[in-house]
Amino acid sequence: MPEQLFDRTSRGCTVEDLDARLRTALLAVAETELLGDAASAAVACVETRSVPRRRPGVFARLLGGAPQPETLTAAVLLPRHLLVSVTDMRTGKTTAHSGRLADMTVTEVDPRLAVDTGVSVFTRWSNRSEAESMHVALGGDPAGVSFKDALRHAVQAAQSG
Repeated sequence: MPEQLFDRTSRGCTVEDLDARLRTALLAVAETELLGDAASAAVACVETRSVPRRRPGVFARLLGGAPQPETLTAAVLLPRHLLVSVTDMRTGKTTAHSGRLADMTVTEVDPRLAVDTGVSVFTRWSNRSEAESMHVALGGDPAGVSFKDALRHAVQAAQSG
C-alpha cells in the first residue's frame, strides 16, 4: 500500500478569513468569470495546508526529483461554481480557477496509487480550452470532510436540476 505523501489540515472559514494571496486570486477569478460577489455568495469555504511528509531519496534527487512544496489551498463553493486557489509556499506563486458544478465529476484518489484525503475534480476550468482534472487538497479532519460532502451534494444537485 502506498504511503501518505502529505499531512493535510483543513479549516472551515469565510472568504474574508482566507490567506490574503488565496482570497485575492479567488476574488479576481470570480470577477473575471462574472460570478458576482463570491464572498457573500459562498455556501462553503475551506483552507487547507499541505505539508510534504518526506523528501525524495538520494536517487530521486540525482534524477531531478525536486521535493514537493508545502502548499496552501482554498476551495470556495458557490451556488453554481467551485473556486479553487493554490499557493506554492516555496515560490509564493498563486493560481486560481473556477468551474461549473453542473459540468463536474468529483472522484476520490485511487488508494492503490496514493493515500490522499483530497479529491480529483474533472471539468473545464476557467481559462482552459479543454476539460481536465485538478486535485483539490482537503484534510481528513472534520472541516475537510464536511467540505468534500458539501461539494459532492452540490454537484449532484446541479446535475439533477
